[in-house]
Amino acid sequence: FMVLSSGLGSLFNLLLKWIFKRERPDIRPLIEEQGFSFPSGHSMGSFIFYGSLAYMIIHLAKRKRWKTAWTVMLGCFIIMIGLSRIYLGVHFPSDVIAGFAAGGAWLTIMIIGFRYYEYRKNV
Repeated sequence: FMVLSSGLGSLFNLLLKWIFKRERPDIRPLIEEQGFSFPSGHSMGSFIFYGSLAYMIIHLAKRKRWKTAWTVMLGCFIIMIGLSRIYLGVHFPSDVIAGFAAGGAWLTIMIIGFRYYEYRKNV
């Protein structure tokens, strides 16, 4: 599930970058990045990867305390990665928000597919 969601999610990100073709900010970035800016690949990728990891933990863990702790920690990772892209000057805030939104949409589709697969397997 995680390999499929992250792998196909990266292809989805490349498609979106090709469609929008937005240039990166040119206001003295701390690091140099290549390629288009919108949506942020790091933000989208972190949302998909850490979000799918959180889903698997929620799906498999027995104790609610562990589910909550891991989900909060992984949510913080996602937010910090998005903020770091803005801080480094390689993305506009809208790029990061779009990355989170596209990653959330993609993760939702993948979770629905996973749930459908589980349902069909158990019928």
